[in-house]
Amino acid sequence: MSLCPGYHQVTQFGPDDDYEEEEEIFYVTLELGNVEPSLIPSCDSYHLVGLDTPTPFLQLAGTVLKGRHKMLGTELLFSEHSPEHAVSYMESTRQRICFREVRLEEKGKAKAKADACQLVLDRITGKLAPLPRRCRTRKMDVVPEDY
Repeated sequence: MSLCPGYHQVTQFGPDDDYEEEEEIFYVTLELGNVEPSLIPSCDSYHLVGLDTPTPFLQLAGTVLKGRHKMLGTELLFSEHSPEHAVSYMESTRQRICFREVRLEEKGKAKAKADACQLVLDRITGKLAPLPRRCRTRKMDVVPEDY
């Protein structure tokens, strides 16, 4: 018995041979920016986490890099043949991830450091108090970090 006409309830699936599996390969260019050039050949392993998220992370040895997706157009990828030093077309990609080095801190320490910056010692009571509010004397322009 079916809830919708034209459909029937499946109680058991057939063997896996009845279903087609299609493998897709995607190439992504990783731009490592200001990473120490000697770091890459000396690393025997790496960890790439969150490739499908807006902010992937890459760890090379003890260095942690935070990435962001950047799409400019199509990049052509070539492979180099050692004996002739000739190149041949391999694939194209539209995905590039630009990485920059970051320092990871525990959540508690980072919050304490941020809170400490927002507090000032009250001279009369000797207790910590929030920073006093100041009058704005001129209008400030906000410039994006990547400007």
